[in-house]
Amino acid sequence: MTEIHLWYGLDKLAINFEPSDLPKDIIKVCKINRHIFALTNSKSIYHSEMEPNGENKVIFTNTNISAIDIACNNKILYFVSDSGQVFKTDPEDLAIKEEIILKEDAKCCSHGYKTSGHRVKVKTVVAEECSCLYVTESGQLWMSGNQPKLGKHDEVPQRVTFFEKRYVISVACGANFSIALVYKPGHSVPDKGNSDTDDDNEDVFVSDCPICISSPTSQQSASDTCPLGLHVQQTSDEHCSTSSTSKGYTAEDKRSTDDSTSASTDEKTDGKDECSVAEKKLHLHSDGDDLPADESSQSIVEGSQNISRTVKTVQSDANEGNSECMKEEKKNEFFISTEAARQFLTRQLSWVSGYGSAGEDLVECAEASLALPSRIIKQNMSSVASLVYEGVKTVGDRGAILFRHMSGGSETSGSVPGGLAGCGSFEDLSAEDFIVAAPSITSSLRCEESFWSSSCGTSDRGEESEIGIAERVAAMAREGSRLLSTELWSWGDITHGQLGTGDTVKRDQPTIISRLTGIGVCRIACGHDHALAVSLDGRVFAWGRNDHNQVSHETQTDQSTPQQLSCSSERVRSIAAGDSHSVVITHGDNVYYFGRGSNKSLIKMDIPSLLGTESTQKQIFSSRHIIGCLNTSYLTSTAVKDLAIEQTFLEEMLLVHNSLIKPLQKKGAPVQETNVYDMLCVCHSEILSFACLNVQSLREYTDHRGHESGIIMIQHVDEYIHAYRNYLSAVCDVIALSGFMHIARLVDVPQKMFTVFHEHSKRNKKSQEAVVSCALLHPLKRLKSYKSTIQLLIHCNNKKHQSLEDKQAVERKLRDALVKWDQLYDEQEQKRNEADITRHFWESSGRIVELLRSPERRLIRESRSHSLSVLNSGRFSSHWFVLFTDVFVHVSGGNQNVHPLTTVWVDAIQDTDTVQNAIQLTMPEETLVVHTPTPHAKMEWFQSLQGAIKKSLQKNHSHVPPAVRTAKYVFTKHHLYKDAKYTGRWYSGKLQGPGKLEWPDGKVYVGQFQNSQMNGIGRMENPGISTYEGQWKDGQQDGYGIMKYTNGDVYEGHFKDGVAHGHGLQKQGHFMASVASVYIGEWVNGVKQGYGVMDDIVTGEKYLGYWSNNMKHGCGLIVTLDGIYYEGVFTQDVLTGHGIMVFEDGTHYEGEFRAAGVFSGKGTLIFNSGDRIEGALHGAWNEGVKITGTLHKNTATPPNQLNTKPSSFGKLCVAANQKWMAIFRQCYQQLGMPEPMGTKGAKTNVELQKVWEKVAVVINNSQQERGIPSSDQLDTIPQFGRDRLDKESYQELRLYLTKAFESQHHPLGRLLAEVTAAYTATYGGVRVHPLLLSHAVAELHSITARMYEVVRALFPALPVLGQELRLVESQEAELESEVVSAAALLHPFLLPRVHSALFVLYALHNKEEDDAYWKRLLKWNKQPDITLMAFLGIDQKFWMVPHHHLTREPPFSPLEDHLFNNAVEMLQQLKTTFSPLEKLLVIRRTFEQMTRAVQRELGTLYLWTMDDLFPVFHFVVVRSRILQLGSEIHFIEDFMEPYLQNGELGIMFTTLKACYYQILQEKNSMSN
Repeated sequence: MTEIHLWYGLDKLAINFEPSDLPKDIIKVCKINRHIFALTNSKSIYHSEMEPNGENKVIFTNTNISAIDIACNNKILYFVSDSGQVFKTDPEDLAIKEEIILKEDAKCCSHGYKTSGHRVKVKTVVAEECSCLYVTESGQLWMSGNQPKLGKHDEVPQRVTFFEKRYVISVACGANFSIALVYKPGHSVPDKGNSDTDDDNEDVFVSDCPICISSPTSQQSASDTCPLGLHVQQTSDEHCSTSSTSKGYTAEDKRSTDDSTSASTDEKTDGKDECSVAEKKLHLHSDGDDLPADESSQSIVEGSQNISRTVKTVQSDANEGNSECMKEEKKNEFFISTEAARQFLTRQLSWVSGYGSAGEDLVECAEASLALPSRIIKQNMSSVASLVYEGVKTVGDRGAILFRHMSGGSETSGSVPGGLAGCGSFEDLSAEDFIVAAPSITSSLRCEESFWSSSCGTSDRGEESEIGIAERVAAMAREGSRLLSTELWSWGDITHGQLGTGDTVKRDQPTIISRLTGIGVCRIACGHDHALAVSLDGRVFAWGRNDHNQVSHETQTDQSTPQQLSCSSERVRSIAAGDSHSVVITHGDNVYYFGRGSNKSLIKMDIPSLLGTESTQKQIFSSRHIIGCLNTSYLTSTAVKDLAIEQTFLEEMLLVHNSLIKPLQKKGAPVQETNVYDMLCVCHSEILSFACLNVQSLREYTDHRGHESGIIMIQHVDEYIHAYRNYLSAVCDVIALSGFMHIARLVDVPQKMFTVFHEHSKRNKKSQEAVVSCALLHPLKRLKSYKSTIQLLIHCNNKKHQSLEDKQAVERKLRDALVKWDQLYDEQEQKRNEADITRHFWESSGRIVELLRSPERRLIRESRSHSLSVLNSGRFSSHWFVLFTDVFVHVSGGNQNVHPLTTVWVDAIQDTDTVQNAIQLTMPEETLVVHTPTPHAKMEWFQSLQGAIKKSLQKNHSHVPPAVRTAKYVFTKHHLYKDAKYTGRWYSGKLQGPGKLEWPDGKVYVGQFQNSQMNGIGRMENPGISTYEGQWKDGQQDGYGIMKYTNGDVYEGHFKDGVAHGHGLQKQGHFMASVASVYIGEWVNGVKQGYGVMDDIVTGEKYLGYWSNNMKHGCGLIVTLDGIYYEGVFTQDVLTGHGIMVFEDGTHYEGEFRAAGVFSGKGTLIFNSGDRIEGALHGAWNEGVKITGTLHKNTATPPNQLNTKPSSFGKLCVAANQKWMAIFRQCYQQLGMPEPMGTKGAKTNVELQKVWEKVAVVINNSQQERGIPSSDQLDTIPQFGRDRLDKESYQELRLYLTKAFESQHHPLGRLLAEVTAAYTATYGGVRVHPLLLSHAVAELHSITARMYEVVRALFPALPVLGQELRLVESQEAELESEVVSAAALLHPFLLPRVHSALFVLYALHNKEEDDAYWKRLLKWNKQPDITLMAFLGIDQKFWMVPHHHLTREPPFSPLEDHLFNNAVEMLQQLKTTFSPLEKLLVIRRTFEQMTRAVQRELGTLYLWTMDDLFPVFHFVVVRSRILQLGSEIHFIEDFMEPYLQNGELGIMFTTLKACYYQILQEKNSMSN
């Protein structure tokens, strides 16, 4: 139910409507002479005329004109249509109307192409006598007519460039002056009288210009700064602005103008995101309703309409300071190069492929989209970069700043809010399609929530784990601060002080009203020569002409400075102004009039209540001499009083902020406590911002535009309470430091604060400290009021006429909020009490304050008031214990021991006859036993200690503090860890588990600890010395590890007691250094001791032999790069005594040496010709040798039959079974077994099950140390292979060994890896010698045998070493392959890993034969098959050549004419196998392929004879062209097992060997 009341001055007007059923919801009027025009909530314009006889009666009729705003001057009526078009009409004849077009001028790019003009949509309009002002939907101010102060004298509408960097919220006009309420992103107060000027040199982008579209990358786009002037992915949260115009109306668009806006709005209303582009269009209004033009232009957005959105990147800094942002803003000056934007986006979005992410349209709005909105144009282009590029095209004086991020194309984005559903192309979209609607502060914050949720991958705000509450609090604090950051600018006539500048000095351009800056002005209104403004906290300010007391009823003097008005101690909700009067309406729905006829006082307007209603909501408006009030019935709102109280609180908060917080920030505090006072200022500002938000949401609720659950203190209770908790902590920190006294001395407290806050003080003291204390504690006293407010809301909710389910849902939310506020209220009482107790303690504690006082530290208990003593302490000793929230302090005499509670363990000691009421305190470096006089005191101390420890560990929900915990500690006494900082796991005062230890000198250990010692896997960095990573035991390196020295040396191997011990590899120097070597072998107590191999890179020598104390000592051999081979006994690095020396050409010496290459005594020198010298030889072989002896000429033995090796070759070096003993010793130690001694296959007394348990422990420990999950194949102890062995168990055994040898955690895997690495290092590389082949073969046989002993220790069912076990099965074909032996079992694992090094030795040893073989093979393979078969003597029945081959002319292609192709291809696989058995099986399959080929031609019953078989196989060998076949044959001979030699495989191998030697020894030549 609604009623409308009108007055002419103070005379009530009678109102009638024709027809009578017209809606009576008038919200704005305009008076032009005798004509009255009224705008309704239903967007209709009514008309009436004043009776000429002066009768106070008006009759309204419907003009059938639809509008959202109206304005007038003395001659013309202006109105704004639904689609944003502006019309003017003659009040005498409404049928005559003319459209006023706001159109952006066309611009020309540097290439000669012009942009098209674009129309601008208008939101509100106001009119003066000679001009008209328009506020666009994008927050721009346009004008037409004569406005000299704005530099405009044209009837054609033009944009006011003075406010280009600001978002214009509303404008109001008087007789010859105007005021504008604006918001500037960045909250910086601009210089008075100054504004930003245009830049005529700005680049212009034209979509039709091919050069603009395809121009090369600019310098700006190639930098790390985006076209917005900000760093990539670190866009400022408050200073990204946009500057362009709304989409205009081209000839094609004009026909659909009236319907486009509403249609687009309707199409977008079903989006999931409340703040999405799909919600609403951006209409700015004050109370949530569509207001008429005057009222709308005189009102600020009540929520986030004045709070613009930012383009946020995923990595944006939510806490970026204002000062930094202001610098960025000044630097950027809101200019961009559109070309730079295009190139930048092309580069940044190059990872996007096509339209693959169209379902994730990231349309976001920019903070300054309200301040400097841009025109968004998009063309249908194929690349994402081009699509985004089109988003920054601009028309006008300024550039466009991108505020739209896209993740894909438009094909599939119809279901996404802000997508392109229903749009044919981007040309069909207008600017409002990209601007977020924000009708209220609650929806504004919901928009923030939606952004947060989308940025963290969820649409549910409740998932707080995805984004921190601190970021949400910061965002809301920014929203609240923006409500306070509005500016009021004025221009025009200043005769009566109506510009509010404090003087009557004329100005040439708009001037800011500094008195009203930063107080949250939200509405403005203008009379003929005066103006009104109302702030967010409900205060009214007036200034200007005051001849009828329309500004102040205390005097009739004109007021050039805004003066605050008092309205019977009520807070004002809305304002209106006429020619010489002012009207305000309070939250109590009281309407007050002052001005002409008021007799210098407030007059309460008599507005009758609606019949049968509990409450009404009044809405006022005024024009010239007419005053109006719309009275609407609503249910009673219980929060009106709470709103008034909250507004009072907001006013007081502003007073404290301006009088106390800002001066404190400027003056600073003591250096050691600066952060405390800074935090207090920051947290107070947050509470102020939240109070603004809360006031705004309460206004919406009391104005019936919001819901209970939309009130900030309920909807965002978690964020609000988080801000309050921050403030509570900051205030308590100041209390604990006696900070109020310091602030009172530092800041001059104004008298107004004494007036306000001494009334709130319980003690009613007027000292500065008392006022400061009361002012800063005042926000905490509001908590009780919040509880009362929520309780009233719950009561009101129960009376509402709505469904039970809705009531219950609202009540649940209200009660949840009530519980949280109640908890905070109790918490603040407790924390303030703790802070007061701590303050008293510091004030009475003397010197301890200097060392221990900390802002966040609170006293819990101390032994002077609660007795606690050290057990068995001396008579004259004194002990004082103080328990704080974070440390436990023990003061003994003049010493203070401070123990962090995170590393204190408390245990109650059971009472005995000698010990009563005792408690044990365990710390990392100390253990204390204390006692109390009574059991009750013991329990209190024990509970206090445990509670403090739990709180410090953030384990409040656990019953007792955990014995195992993670904490930091700095050692002060420990002999090894003194001054070191430890971070990691603890157990009952001991370092236990993973941790990090840092010494002051830079030494760092990261790894495992046990019993406060380094134990397990760890990494130690010792700057300037070395880095060790590996196993530790009892604080020293023990086990396998890698030591890297800063000079480049590396040791990789086993350690014991901190030094190298066992098998290891050491690399010293580098190729360019004076010393460079690689040693692999055995170490004892840090020195080379035992068998090892040294590869000296500088001298080019490789030594294989014994070592002692880092020197060659014992049997050994040396090979050099010159091809010389030495063998003998070394003593302290020198070859002395009997030895041998073999030269590369076969010449060799055996006799006495003084050093390597230096003969010294009896010996025999045998030349490669067979001649020999026997006698005494002295001197170095390469310098001249003195010989006393006999020369024996060789006349009997041919050169090819000479022995190229000395008789003692291989007898003076280390035996094969003595090599690498350290590796096997370590393996047996892991298995818990002694090394085998005595006869082969001797059994040990160790129980097999215990051996397997050892294996399981080794595997488990290794996996845990490296953080690797357990292996399914190896985590079970096998039961096969223990007592008996059959075919099935043997297969399982081989499968297990396959997994074990591949695992780095299994002892067998480690053994195989170390042995093969040592073997490869010995016989691989560039320093290899053919004479090493025999050593390599013998060593490999020895390794196989010793490894087999280890395997047999795990699987006793295996045959004894040297014996074979044949697994007899019914399948005779498998008999030969199922023979169990050491070689058959281990060669498949061992040989592939050493084959590369071993085969090089074979190739060097057989080089002459293989070269001759290959030369002949190449020659033979040039012949066609027929010729080769004839040469090899193959029977013609095997030729099998098609007839046309016989007529072909040679030469034939070998590839085309191959016969027995399958057999040839099979034999070629010989090079792909590694073990002798695998190679023999390849040979057998080759014979099988030959047989199949023959039987296809000669019948399946054909059987080979050797006379037929050998030539054919010879042919296959030739055609196979196997490289180094002689080396392969020698390899098979050396490692083939005896049982294979006389069987089928042995015969086939003999046939292959015969073919090889036949090729070498063939005398006949093949004619071409």
